[in-house]
Amino acid sequence: MSHWRNGCGKDRGYTLSISVTTSRKKIKLIKSGNLHADGTEQSLIEFTGVSTVSGYVDLSEMTLGDTVVIRQYIKLVQGVDYQKYAQETYIGQQQEPAVYITPKKSDNALKVTLQQTTGSLKNYDNNFIGED
Repeated sequence: MSHWRNGCGKDRGYTLSISVTTSRKKIKLIKSGNLHADGTEQSLIEFTGVSTVSGYVDLSEMTLGDTVVIRQYIKLVQGVDYQKYAQETYIGQQQEPAVYITPKKSDNALKVTLQQTTGSLKNYDNNFIGED
């Protein structure tokens, strides 16, 4: 509790009570790196376990004539193949080059890939975190 005082230091009797409730999530770096595109579909991250995973891919190196496809996959149960649930294509220089991979809850496995399909092959910085 805090007592507010006016500019003269006289106690006015005002009481301020603040209550804050937070959930304590542990955030951990899962992977950070730089991928050199080779024209094939390459893994940016393949995560196995229980977590909420999100991240960023930097497409700032893209120029006119470049095309990049980012795909996201989920493995619903152990022992089965990944199922694709999202695919985005980026063409040419990007006005907003930081691509946010939205949080995905995983209780098994997920994978995010990048494939540069046209243009001069580039490097792509990426960073992924997990929340428990």
